[in-house]
Amino acid sequence: MRRGKWCVIVLLLVFGGAWAQSGRRLPSERPKAAKEPDETTVTLEATEVIVPVTVRDRYGRLIRGLSRYDFILYEDGVRQEITDFAVGTVPVNVVLLIDVSGSVATEINDIRLAALAFLNALGPKDRVAIIRFNHKVEEVLDWETDKLRLQRALFQLPAVGNTAFYKALSVAANKLKTVEGRRAILLFTDGVDTYEGPDQKTFEEALEAVRRAEAVVYVISKTKAIRAFLKGERSPFIFRPLDPNDFYIRLYLQVLDQAEEQLIELAEKTGGRIYFPLEQSELREAYAQIAEELSTQYILRYVPKNMARDGRFRRIRVMTGNPAYIAIAREGYYAPNQ
Repeated sequence: MRRGKWCVIVLLLVFGGAWAQSGRRLPSERPKAAKEPDETTVTLEATEVIVPVTVRDRYGRLIRGLSRYDFILYEDGVRQEITDFAVGTVPVNVVLLIDVSGSVATEINDIRLAALAFLNALGPKDRVAIIRFNHKVEEVLDWETDKLRLQRALFQLPAVGNTAFYKALSVAANKLKTVEGRRAILLFTDGVDTYEGPDQKTFEEALEAVRRAEAVVYVISKTKAIRAFLKGERSPFIFRPLDPNDFYIRLYLQVLDQAEEQLIELAEKTGGRIYFPLEQSELREAYAQIAEELSTQYILRYVPKNMARDGRFRRIRVMTGNPAYIAIAREGYYAPNQ
């Protein structure tokens, strides 16, 4: 605990006013062990499974124009029959989950502008809820399609305090469990959780909640930008050079590396994608790419051949007939309980 407090003191001295509001500190204890999945939780009300799929080529370019006959879908190694197929026409429910802790104080306006562009690119029936988080997790706006109301809500985003990231991710997942159709979380954060309240969550618990919500997570990560600041490679508001060999700087970089690994895992296991913008132009481009992907997703539906209501996690694998194409989908779903 003492070491963590000294770390944040050093970082505050280094970053000056921009980090003075952040209240960041290194975690003072190891994360709690992940809990076993709750077998009593019903995560699938119907027998039909919906699988949003993004298809890219080896260069990362989106592939359009495919039909249901271009896809092969497996559940736990058993091929399934695709019963319905659509392309981007199923409305999407998006939770805009934005880190407003002190570390984003200098970027909050850029975040708002980029998010506005994302909202304008959504379809008229797509719904968005906005949740902000620092040491608190607060719903700024419930499900909404009105672009003007969404724009106004984006300006209710102060930047101060610690980061209850895992708790916020769990709240977003639980909100999505109650809606029908496609479900997605658009997350902006550095992934470093500094919350230590009685209701704190672990990364494993948050990931479990997202998997049960069957949500795709798109991550816009600040880890690359913060790493560059700490190493003194780009520092618009730092007036003295940093020492990358400083003990506390190296310690924080280790925490940042771990957070980045978790964010990558979160995106990959849910069929989403992660971005590491350094400049405002890259941030806008990341939001634009996510909006484009949501509008071009292939929506596959199937009735599982395994009809057992055993509450077990079943793995999904989606392929195309073209080996040059990469189909990206969530790794599975939880079957209903009896």
